This record gives sequence, structure tokens and C-alpha cells, in this order.
Amino acid sequence: MFGKTVNENNGIEHPSPKPIELYKWILEVVTNPGDLILDPFMGSGTTGVACVQTGRRFIGIEIDPKYYAIAEKRIAEAQLQIRMEI
Repeated sequence: MFGKTVNENNGIEHPSPKPIELYKWILEVVTNPGDLILDPFMGSGTTGVACVQTGRRFIGIEIDPKYYAIAEKRIAEAQLQIRMEI
């Protein structure tokens, strides 16, 4: 239903990858644009990317510096993308 997960982690496997499309759908169903979303187990930043893509604000917490760096890069790249409404 939501497509495949994509390893966007510079070759680093994540133990529990999730498709961005699933997280975008969840955010759009249960939150409003501009809401603040907290992810206390941020991992590689899928929730943060989905927040950027759906107009939500985001706070992420990650204990592993390796995954924090991956999430930081992915979210920054998502922020640079231009959102075009169709």
C-alpha cells in the first residue's frame, strides 16, 4: 500500500525501516499542518522527513550519534526540496 522502504542511510542498515509514505499518511490523518510532532526515538529521521513534507514542525531525539547524523542530513535535504502542490 505504501511502497517499499528505501535504504537512504548511506549503506547503514536500520533495524526497523519505515516507508516515508506511511508516516506522511499517518501525520495527515491524525495531525494538522503546523502541529509539533515529537519523535523520542528518531532513528534515521523518517518522521522528521515526513513532517517537512507535510508541513508539520518536528523535534527528534536520538541517542545513537550515527543515526542522529543520518537523520540530521536527511531532514536538512528534505528542507531544501521545493514542495509543489498538484
